[in-house]
Amino acid sequence: MPGVSVISYLRYLHDVNRKLLQRGGLENVLYRKAASQNPFYHQFDQPDPARPAHWLSALRHLQNSEARGVALRPLLGFGLVLGQVETWKGWKRVAAPFAFCNSRLIEDEDRPNSVQFEPLWDTITLNYDLLTLFLGQEEPDELDDSDSTSLLPKQGVGGQVLAVFTQIEQDLERLACDLNPDARLIGPELAPMINYVRNSVAEFRSVRVSNAPYEQRRLAEFVESRSPVFFAHRFFFIAPAAGELTTMTALAELIRQSERKNQNAL
Repeated sequence: MPGVSVISYLRYLHDVNRKLLQRGGLENVLYRKAASQNPFYHQFDQPDPARPAHWLSALRHLQNSEARGVALRPLLGFGLVLGQVETWKGWKRVAAPFAFCNSRLIEDEDRPNSVQFEPLWDTITLNYDLLTLFLGQEEPDELDDSDSTSLLPKQGVGGQVLAVFTQIEQDLERLACDLNPDARLIGPELAPMINYVRNSVAEFRSVRVSNAPYEQRRLAEFVESRSPVFFAHRFFFIAPAAGELTTMTALAELIRQSERKNQNAL
């Protein structure tokens, strides 16, 4: 059927676009952000009576930013890495999700100020900004002979390393389809992923996996301690929108619309 081939092509474009998300500045989404870049962090693992108010405040922030011509997007992070990584410029602070998906905040037309949160599970992706930082893949803007000896080795992501992250991507996509949305990518599913990466990729062996729950009030402490630590933690945040992310979301919505039309035509 023509509809099936169109949807397959859209899925292909969506997947390619998702994998292009490698330069979105998502290696630090929480730490020392200006008021205009408020990440609106919110833990997603436990019930919280303040959550409806948080969704409303986040939505108003997004709307006000859009009115000023600033493109932001609400995201849901899976796994939180905090600490510092040595780069060719020196130590770089990290406060980033291991993986994330796009989301949206929807205001009820019949009940103003009532906002629902909807993760867009089919946009889930590894945080390639975080991966390239650990792997020493960042390119200096300008090079000279005096800098060359201090650069981290550029190894490329291939062979076994590529296979590891490909497997993680596949696991993320599978777990994001759990029949119970509230149980998708919870702590017991996230910890084995980072342990697999730590055991398989040398550059990640310095990451310590914490068994304690994450406390946002200790953010600065964890980042400034340098030693990277991973929390199996789900959290909402707002970040600048990469063009690829906007396109990816549009493709995901187009896929959903096409699927609905096909179902109605049956």
